[in-house]
Amino acid sequence: MNTSRQTRRSLMSFLKGYRGFRATVGGMPRIPYERISIDSRTLQPGDIFVALRGERHDGHDYIRRALRKGAAAVVVEETWFREANHSAYLHGYMGVVVQDTLDFLQQLSAFHRRLFSIPVIGLTGSNGKTTTREMMAQILATRYRVLRSQGNRNNHIGLPLTLLGLTGETEIAVVEMGTNHPGEIALLTSLAAPTAAAVTNIGRGHIGFFGSLEAVYREKVALFDGVDADAPIFINMDDPFLREYPREHRRVVTVGSSQTYDVWGRMEGMDRFGRVRFSLNGRTPIQLNLPGKHQFSNALLAAAVGLHFGVEEEAIREALEKFVPAGQRMEIQQRKGVVLINDAYNANPDSMRAAVDYLVGLDDSFGKRILALGDMLELGDFAEQEHRELGRYIAEKPVNGVVLYGPLAKFIQQGIEESGNEDIKVFWYEDHKSVARRVKKLARKGDVVLFKGSRGMRMEHALEWLLALL
Repeated sequence: MNTSRQTRRSLMSFLKGYRGFRATVGGMPRIPYERISIDSRTLQPGDIFVALRGERHDGHDYIRRALRKGAAAVVVEETWFREANHSAYLHGYMGVVVQDTLDFLQQLSAFHRRLFSIPVIGLTGSNGKTTTREMMAQILATRYRVLRSQGNRNNHIGLPLTLLGLTGETEIAVVEMGTNHPGEIALLTSLAAPTAAAVTNIGRGHIGFFGSLEAVYREKVALFDGVDADAPIFINMDDPFLREYPREHRRVVTVGSSQTYDVWGRMEGMDRFGRVRFSLNGRTPIQLNLPGKHQFSNALLAAAVGLHFGVEEEAIREALEKFVPAGQRMEIQQRKGVVLINDAYNANPDSMRAAVDYLVGLDDSFGKRILALGDMLELGDFAEQEHRELGRYIAEKPVNGVVLYGPLAKFIQQGIEESGNEDIKVFWYEDHKSVARRVKKLARKGDVVLFKGSRGMRMEHALEWLLALL
């Protein structure tokens, strides 16, 4: 499927047509550009070091370290290069001077992407992006050599690095796109040039940057808007926002729980740990190996992409049943009879509710249901309201204990207390160790504890403390 005639290109071939190019030091670089580094700590000899400016660090401060470690060349900004004595840093080395190093990285990745005439699937959504991406990749890997986004490389820096990983061996790619401000999905789509697009759902993650769910919707479907009209777009019809996306004159694959959709599934039940069992298109039974009712939609969307690209239903079943989620996403372990669920990778109002529903939906063989929750970040002006509403939501559920961490989590406590539900024991602490100590006092054999919070809250540390205390 890959018709690229040349998989190794020189940096010079890109610079000749790049408008942001200003000058070179040490001659025109004919070195291959595939090995790009933006972190001098992990740079390997022969890498090209791109000095990016960030909120906390400026890559230009690490140029000497990069050169000492054997960088083949460094890419620097014109403003830095023209400052006193900075040009001397590059004496005896190869350097490239550009107007903006971030733009250089992005446009280089777009240049590289267009050398490959292979399917590229763009994926975004408010929740479940990474899990769905990994499911898609595992399904497609039964038939193709797959490149997929790694870790959390889904933003304006991570996606270009993913695209630069395309090689002559790649037959299909799955690229995840994240966003925390308007216009980012449109930018990422322009770089990746997807030939197919899928959106998991529309929710309140990052709503503080967008102002409304409607604005979140417009940002996410910019992926659909940005692909060619004949590119397949996979629409989760169970999502109330996505089902309203205009489908006229588009190549649409509808996905959801109704038999009227192109690809559909029927929930058949859940096992003791809440792992979903469903049938694909009414004929192929699939038992997922990860907990949570919301995983049904993720698996169905991944299956739809697999079917479109020629993967048989039986191969999809095998791939999904073997699938294990990435770290800190509904990881289940037991210690001294207590079931501990690590869902601490991230959180927003919708994923928090899904986690609460999962916990209280476990069968009656389990004992008390305990939540250990941290703040939900990036909610902006909605932060207090969303945390308070989450507290009210929890108060309506058969939860036995809630242990909270973080300044915003105080509003979860207030929401629970304002509801008048005195059956739920609520505690708030300023550090992870205190959270762990309280959970240890609450939990007994047979009980279930779920840890969750935004990435910045590092709720896995509370779990680590608990494991040390048990």
